[in-house]
Amino acid sequence: MKKEVKVLLVIVITLLGFNANAQFGAKAGLGVSSWTLKDRDTNAGQQLFNAGFSFHTGFGYEIELGDNASLEPALMFTQKTFSIESTNLTNYAKVKTSFVEMPFNAKIYVVDLGSEARLYALGGGYVAYMLSAKSNGNKLNIGNKDSDVYKTLDGGLNIGAGVKLFESLNVDLSGAIGIANLSSDQTNGLVSKLNVVRLTVTYQFGG
Repeated sequence: MKKEVKVLLVIVITLLGFNANAQFGAKAGLGVSSWTLKDRDTNAGQQLFNAGFSFHTGFGYEIELGDNASLEPALMFTQKTFSIESTNLTNYAKVKTSFVEMPFNAKIYVVDLGSEARLYALGGGYVAYMLSAKSNGNKLNIGNKDSDVYKTLDGGLNIGAGVKLFESLNVDLSGAIGIANLSSDQTNGLVSKLNVVRLTVTYQFGG
């Protein structure tokens, strides 16, 4: 995962340095996050976990590749939550995780709606680094040790669609599908992944 992060950073820096037809953008949005936890015997996520709210903020850089296509690397701070409720209703925990996230998406403009609006599809991937994790306000250990609750490096796929208004305002709905296993303890094939559905508003300038 660390090698992939370095490669992505090199690509982003190269694109920033050599492309003049680009727009900076300030991003913010809300979403719903859910946690998947399962091993070879049980899918605990279906039994115990409830989705929670998430939010994200940061900036992006949309680089035009032509009239109908672009690339958009971004850097964001994201917070994702979920809750765990035992079957006997006596134990409840709200887990809050914070990440620095770097998505890298391609955008394809598919339909023009008059002169001031364009529909687009987006897809790509992301890498993220977990800054902290808390359960009911108590800090959880994160890292690469077997004793840690979660690993720090995450990654996955993005897919979504949106509309660009007045050449500067973007509104899109997307899903971030986690593919990295965040569980430090992988006994019995334990797999832990984080997924998010999010609504993002981006205001762009420049270009």
